[in-house]
Amino acid sequence: MSAIAAPAPDPNRGRRIAIALALAAIVVAVAIVVLPFVLLHRRYDRALAENLDLLDRYSRIASTRADVTKQLDAMRGRDPKRFFLRSGAAALSAAEAQEAVRALVESSGGRLITMQAPVSKDDGRYRQITANVQLTANIFALRKILHAVESNVPYLFVDNVTVRSQVPGNFRPGPGAEPEMFVQFDISGFALTGAP
Repeated sequence: MSAIAAPAPDPNRGRRIAIALALAAIVVAVAIVVLPFVLLHRRYDRALAENLDLLDRYSRIASTRADVTKQLDAMRGRDPKRFFLRSGAAALSAAEAQEAVRALVESSGGRLITMQAPVSKDDGRYRQITANVQLTANIFALRKILHAVESNVPYLFVDNVTVRSQVPGNFRPGPGAEPEMFVQFDISGFALTGAP
């Protein structure tokens, strides 16, 4: 057997490894020192861009102040509180709503049967007052009643309308006569409670 000659060790190999390790250590040291500054600089750039965008938006909003002030003054001049029921106790608001409905029904040609006790529900600075109304009226009177409720001040809203005929299906009214119907609906209005 012959001996295989091993290659001669390279005397510069250790030196090259040492230089490579030194360069790697320098790169890691520079990265450890420089990387936080780069990331911090990027973070501040992003925050600065966001704040400049926010400033631009606020400046555009602030530039509309004169127009908004004019609109707000015009709205205050219209007295928007008149569209709400009286503030105060729920019973006071309910009495106003019931009296308005009673007057609307009687002036439109309907006949009020009953008005059940109102229910109130508070929601922030608003209180919703709801009462159940039952009446009899012909189709023309019902149309007048619903139109009067719709155009009433303070605003009232009609929900859950039920209309039932009180005559048999084969009934034929005379000319110009309309049969009366039983009508039931919930009427609701809103009052300001004064809470912010």
